Amino acid sequence: MSSTMWYIMQSIQSKYSLSERLIRTIAAIRSFPHDNVEDLIRKGADVNRMHGTLKPLHCACMVADADCVELLLEKGAERLCIAIKGAGHST
Repeated sequence: MSSTMWYIMQSIQSKYSLSERLIRTIAAIRSFPHDNVEDLIRKGADVNRMHGTLKPLHCACMVADADCVELLLEKGAERLCIAIKGAGHST
């Protein structure tokens, strides 16, 4: 990878937290083509952090990514979580 490309990728990625990058990667948003779900979790991304009305586990289920669902559960994703629309938290 050229130094210019590296700088661009670092600049873009530094604008988002690891947890934000995690949910974007699960949803396959192409903003972070070099991100990997397992690497982001290993670096400290919170597998239970709410992003809008979604948690990473919700997102993985929505895109039918069974491997990602299994990984998130192994890493401590909450199984019995119900998102409350507009509440900004879950119970």
